[in-house]
Amino acid sequence: MGGLAELRKQAQSVMKRLQRAGKRQLTAIESQINKLNKQRQALLAEISAAVGGGSTRGRGGASPARGRRGRRARVDWNRVFARLPKGSFKANDVRKIIPTVAAGTLSQRLTGWVKEKKLKRTGSRRGTRYTRA
Repeated sequence: MGGLAELRKQAQSVMKRLQRAGKRQLTAIESQINKLNKQRQALLAEISAAVGGGSTRGRGGASPARGRRGRRARVDWNRVFARLPKGSFKANDVRKIIPTVAAGTLSQRLTGWVKEKKLKRTGSRRGTRYTRA
C-alpha cells in the first residue's frame, strides 16, 4: 500500500508542475494578444485619421449607427485611390482601407472610377474584381 501512496504523491507533484507551466503559457499568450490588439487599434486609428479626416472615436458610448448626430467626416477619395493595391482587388479590400463608408457609397465610387476609366472591372458578376487602368 505504501508504494501506491508514493506514486499518487508523485503524480500530484507532476500535475501541479504541469498546471503552473500551463498557466504561465496562457498568461504569456494573453499578454501577446492584448499587445496585438493595442497595435491593431492604433493602426485603425491611424488609417481612419488619414482617410476620414482626423477625428477618432473612443470605444465607449452607443453604436455608430444609432446615436450619431451631425455630419460624418468627408472621405478624401483621391487619397483612397492612391492607396489602392497595384494588382487585382475586390471591393472588400477597399473596405479594409475605409471601414466606415457605407457599402452603397463604396459601390458608387468604384463605379465612378470605372466610368472615368481609372479602374477596369474583371471577373464575374458575383466575383467582381478591379484593376487599375
